[in-house]
Amino acid sequence: MVAIGGNMLITEPKSATYEKQWKKSQSTAKLIVDLYEKGYDLVITHGNGPQVGNLLLQQQGAEVPSLPLRILTAMTQTQIGVMLQHCLINEFRKREIQKEVVVIPTSVEVNLTQEMIDNPTKPVGPFLSDEDYEKVKDTAKFKKFQKGWRRLVPSPRPLSIMEYKTIDYLINDNTLVIAVGGGGTPVTLNGGIQAQDGVIDKDRASAVLADQLDADLLLILTNVDSVYKNFGEEDQEEIKSMTPEEAKDLIQSGALGVGTMLPKVEACVTFCKQSGRRAIITSDTKVLEALEGQAGTSIIS
Repeated sequence: MVAIGGNMLITEPKSATYEKQWKKSQSTAKLIVDLYEKGYDLVITHGNGPQVGNLLLQQQGAEVPSLPLRILTAMTQTQIGVMLQHCLINEFRKREIQKEVVVIPTSVEVNLTQEMIDNPTKPVGPFLSDEDYEKVKDTAKFKKFQKGWRRLVPSPRPLSIMEYKTIDYLINDNTLVIAVGGGGTPVTLNGGIQAQDGVIDKDRASAVLADQLDADLLLILTNVDSVYKNFGEEDQEEIKSMTPEEAKDLIQSGALGVGTMLPKVEACVTFCKQSGRRAIITSDTKVLEALEGQAGTSIIS
C-alpha cells in the first residue's frame, strides 16, 4: 500500500495549474513503476487536502449554486486519480509492461458526531493572508497558522472501506488500483448510505484498507525524509525505527506536536497491530533507500 501525500502533487496550492500537477503526477508515476519493477504488488492511495481546499474557495466565488464538501471530496478522487492513472498507463507502456490501471472512487464508513461538525480540526486548502481571510471568514471556520489562515473541516476516523472486496478482486487480476483518494468519501450507514461533509485523513484510511487487504507493507510518502522527535526544534532527533509500542509512547509524549506527522504515525500503529507487518514513513526521494532500511522511519511489528 503506497499512500501519496496531496502535497506531493501540489507544492503551492494558489499557483497549482493543471500543467504543474501533471508534471508532478508524471514523476510520481515513474516512482510507482520503479517499485513495481522491483517486484512489489501495489495499491495506490493519495491525499487531497490542497485540491479540495482550492475547490472550496472556487465555490465561494462562483455565481452558480455551490456544491457540498461531500461532493467536492468525491470530485477530487477522480480529479487526482485519473491524472495519476493516465501518467501510470503512459509509464507502463513506455517500459513495455502490460498492466491495467483503474481508479475506484471509494466510500468510507465513519462515525461522524455533532462534536466533530461543530469543532472541525482538519486544515485544507492554501494559506490565506489576513486580507483574504477577511473576505471569507464568515463562510466557514478557519485557524491561523504561522504561514496564514486555513479552513478547517470535520475529519472523522475511518471504520471500513466499502469497496475493499472489489479492490481485492482487481489486485488478484493483475490490476493496479488507485483508491481511497483523499481518504475517500465519508459515509454513514444508518438507514441506508448517506454521504457526509468532511475530509478523512488519507493515511488513516489507507491503513484501514491495507488491513482489510491483509497487505504486508504500508508506505506513507510525505515531504520529509523521516519522522523526527521535536521536529523543527534545536533538539530535533531523527527516528530510524521503532516498534508499535514505542510509536504509541512517542504519540502520547506529545513529541510529534499536532502537525500532519501525528496521524501518519497513528496510521502506522493501526496497521502494525498484527505481527509481521511493516510501515515506512519517508519522502519520495528516499523511497528505494527506505525499503532497504537505509532511510526513512520504519515501524515494525
